[in-house]
Amino acid sequence: MVYNVCMAKKKIKKKGLDSIPKINRRLFKLWSLAVRERAGHKCELCGIGKGDVHVNKKGDDIKTKIDAHHLLSRDIKDCPLKFDIMNGVAVDPSCHKFSIPSFHRDPVYTITWLQEHHPERYEHVLKYHLFTVDLQNRKVLEEIESKLQEQLPLDLDKLKKIEEEYPRAIKKKPEIKGSLFDEDSNHSESSGD
Repeated sequence: MVYNVCMAKKKIKKKGLDSIPKINRRLFKLWSLAVRERAGHKCELCGIGKGDVHVNKKGDDIKTKIDAHHLLSRDIKDCPLKFDIMNGVAVDPSCHKFSIPSFHRDPVYTITWLQEHHPERYEHVLKYHLFTVDLQNRKVLEEIESKLQEQLPLDLDKLKKIEEEYPRAIKKKPEIKGSLFDEDSNHSESSGD
């Protein structure tokens, strides 16, 4: 009987909060989907659509997929633009990375194209490229997820207000007094000769 109770306890798992990395992965997927759907699953540069057949360099027929490209890098710490659809463009793999010009190979072309075709996105990214919020704050992440589910641009000023209203409790490391190399005052006194 005791054995069965122990086994039952092992099978019960507590439903905890998702980890921040898991939330980030979910947000990136939502961001990518929102950027691609906004463009109708077509490359914003050349117009080819998802599933359209094209011939690659080897002469093979390939169905096109559509990628979501970040205008401002997604690697900038605590920059919420990584999750803002205003910071994205839908492109096929060739326009994304492989051809010349492409968004990865020619940033000058990218900026010029963006200014000409989507000046509102260009101005938004330019205005907020140094903007930061605590992207470990779960309330901030909840707001971002809500906007992405609705496929709407982020209200970055609202994110800052949420961060201020619901500051994240940061665990402080215990203060260590002294140093490993400090000598104790009792040991440092020399005996008289």
